[in-house]
Amino acid sequence: MTKPLLLIFPKLTAEELALIEPLTTNYQLITTEAITAETPLDQIEITLGWQSELGNQLLDSPTSQLKWIQAYSAGVDYFDLKRLQEKNILLSNASGVHGIPITESVIGMLLGYYRGLFTATLDQQQRAWNKHPNLSEIANKKVLIVGTGEIGRKLAQVLSVFELEVYGINRSGYSLPNFLETYPQDEINDVLPLMDIVINILPLTSQTTHFYDAERFAYMKDGVVFINVGRGPSVDSKALYDNCLSEKIAFAGIDVFEEEPLPQTSPLWELPNLLITPHISGNTLQYNQRLLTIFANNLTSYNQVGQLSQSIVALDLGY
Repeated sequence: MTKPLLLIFPKLTAEELALIEPLTTNYQLITTEAITAETPLDQIEITLGWQSELGNQLLDSPTSQLKWIQAYSAGVDYFDLKRLQEKNILLSNASGVHGIPITESVIGMLLGYYRGLFTATLDQQQRAWNKHPNLSEIANKKVLIVGTGEIGRKLAQVLSVFELEVYGINRSGYSLPNFLETYPQDEINDVLPLMDIVINILPLTSQTTHFYDAERFAYMKDGVVFINVGRGPSVDSKALYDNCLSEKIAFAGIDVFEEEPLPQTSPLWELPNLLITPHISGNTLQYNQRLLTIFANNLTSYNQVGQLSQSIVALDLGY
C-alpha cells in the first residue's frame, strides 16, 4: 500500500528533521524541491507550512487527500478558512512559539521609551551629553493588553514582574492569572481612558480590521503609549499617523503594518515618536525547534486518534 505524503515547505536542517522523523514512519516525506510532474499531489495528507500557489492546487483538486495543515505562523488570515471548514481540513498554527520573543520585544520598546534609551542613542550619534531629567518608570503604569491568548498571557506574566498594573481585553472578559482585571471586548472604550499603555495582540478577522481607528484612539488618554505586535491591518495607518503627529500618542512602537514592507513614501517614517520595527518581534533562533515540537505533539495525537492536541485554529472564529 502506498504511504500518504507529508509535504514539508520550509527548509529544515538534519537536526530539525530528526525531531519529527520517528513519528513519520507511516508517511512518505517530501519537500517542495523534490516535487516533479510525476508527484501524486492528491496523496498529500499533511503539510508542514504553506505556500498559496501549491496549496491552492491541493484545495482545488476534488480528489485531494489533504486532511491537516500545520501553519508556520500564528496568524492564519491568509487562509481561506471557510474553504478549509467545508473540506473538513484541520488547521493548527504556531501559537506557543512567539510568547517569549514578542514579550521581550515589547519590554524593549517600553524600556527604550520610558528610560530614554532611544533618545540616548540619537544623542550618541551627535556626541551630545544630554541628561534628560524627566525620565519615567514603567513600574505602576496601567497597561491594557488587548488579546489575552498565549502571547498576551506571557506578556502579562512578565509585566507583572516589572510591577505594572496589568489589565486585559478578550471576547467575554474571562479572568486569567497575572491580570488584575479582564474585560469583554465590547467594553474596551470604557477602559481605554484609564490606561497609560495599550498593547494590541489581536488576531486579524473581519471584526478586528481597523479596530484602532480615529474613534478608538479618541478614547485613549492624552499621552498614551501604543504598541502593535498583533496584525498590521488592525490599525488604521492614517489614524495612527494623525494621533502620533498631534502627540495624543506620546510614543508608538509598531512592528506590523497594513502594507509590508512599509513603503518608503509612508509618512510614518517621519514621526519622531514612532518606532518602526520590520515585523521582527516574533523572530527567534528557537522558532523552528518550538514549532516542530508543536508539530510533533500534534502528529502523535493525529496518528493515535485523528485529532490535534494543541495550537488548534477554530476555523469559524479565525484564530
